[in-house]
Amino acid sequence: MPSCSATRTDARPTRRSWPPRSLAVRSALLVLCAVACAAAAGPSEASATFRTPKIRHVFVIVLENQGYAATFGNPTADPYLASTLPAQGALLENYYATGHESNDDYVSLVSGQPPNPENQADCQSFNDFTLPSTEPNGVEGGVGCVYPSSVANIGNQLSAAKLKWKGYMEDMGNDPNREAAACGHPPVGAKDGTQKAEPGDGYATRHDPFVYFHSVIDEASYCDAHVVAMGSPTGAMPAAALRHETGLATDLSSATKTPKFAFITPNLCNDGHDFPCTNQTSGASALEDIDAFLETWVPKITGSEAFKKNGLLEIIFDEAGNSETEACCGETPGPASPFPGITGPGGGRVGAVLLSPFIKPGTVSSVEYNHYSSLATWESLFGLPRLADAASVPAIFGPDVFTAAG
Repeated sequence: MPSCSATRTDARPTRRSWPPRSLAVRSALLVLCAVACAAAAGPSEASATFRTPKIRHVFVIVLENQGYAATFGNPTADPYLASTLPAQGALLENYYATGHESNDDYVSLVSGQPPNPENQADCQSFNDFTLPSTEPNGVEGGVGCVYPSSVANIGNQLSAAKLKWKGYMEDMGNDPNREAAACGHPPVGAKDGTQKAEPGDGYATRHDPFVYFHSVIDEASYCDAHVVAMGSPTGAMPAAALRHETGLATDLSSATKTPKFAFITPNLCNDGHDFPCTNQTSGASALEDIDAFLETWVPKITGSEAFKKNGLLEIIFDEAGNSETEACCGETPGPASPFPGITGPGGGRVGAVLLSPFIKPGTVSSVEYNHYSSLATWESLFGLPRLADAASVPAIFGPDVFTAAG
């Protein structure tokens, strides 16, 4: 399948030499790219005997820093994640992260961009790219954290296709002196003050991938509408939330309010990153904190009108432990970093759980997938061209996963 990305091909030297592009112009370029790719692509990835289900709402929950052996391989530690949820859907036994340490995985998930040294170090400062240059396959060849406006992510793609999307960030804006309650991020070039949680606020900018793209943050109203505080399970929002800002619980109340794509980032306690926790009271372990979060939110998602009709919920870990650097799916290093896993080829085996009306309960798949496979699958479901390294994965989720697709 041909590679396609929403990148400029003219000979402009850097993004600083030309003004930020409006959303309308960016969207037009993305649409043109999508049309060109669709014309060239030919048959879809699905085989003649399998038709990709008509999923119209995708929910993604990203958890932190656990390998397969610690979670799905030890179900007494996290029975809801490791036993209850796989019994309701599909367990992907051979799902792999794409790098270490963290921010690079989030960025790869939404854009197909491979790790580079700065986001492998979790972007301690919110730096622009130095010497940005786009490779023929759409991969950004520079080094940095905040991608030039020419580099697209799935949010840009969905906007170009006139499909609603949101990133829901738990705790964002709880302390408005730390970060805003919508589109929360440091000023470009500044030190990231959210690397550690504080009492009452466990938001981490590095786990919010969309703010690492000038194509999102350069237009404040666009970013504010799409990168929002998650809110509480009852729908309560931070005091600093914008007037019309709504969180996940409110948006799940009807299918018309629910975005087509929802990217959900728990706070540093609920995603299992911190133990013991600073922003809130911990459970007995990081995995217990993860289970408590999932037990609260998964039934709200799966009980929603949008999910019941044509939804997909994917629950994944950003990476395994730092010593686990296995990779799959032909993953190759980016131009700026020889080892995506810092000391090895990938981010380790983490596993994944998927729930959907199109999945038979208790499904188990041994097919190898990674974060680029997830992005390529979401793009396929929404009829979007593949971005960067998502174009090179050997397979997207297919009949091994969607076992009730008919």
